[in-house]
Amino acid sequence: MDSTIKVRVVNGLKSKLYAPMTEEEMLARLKKSREQEIFRDADHVISDMRSKYGL
Repeated sequence: MDSTIKVRVVNGLKSKLYAPMTEEEMLARLKKSREQEIFRDADHVISDMRSKYGL
């Protein structure tokens, strides 16, 4: 099993996709996504998953 952490570059900044986060870091990311409106409505996500996987 590969033990490396995958890194994604977004706008020149590196973001650790699978790195553990503290509660404060998670809440900060959620707050930032709400402020920037970078989120999807849960009903749309569920609908997409149902149609994609035939559920």
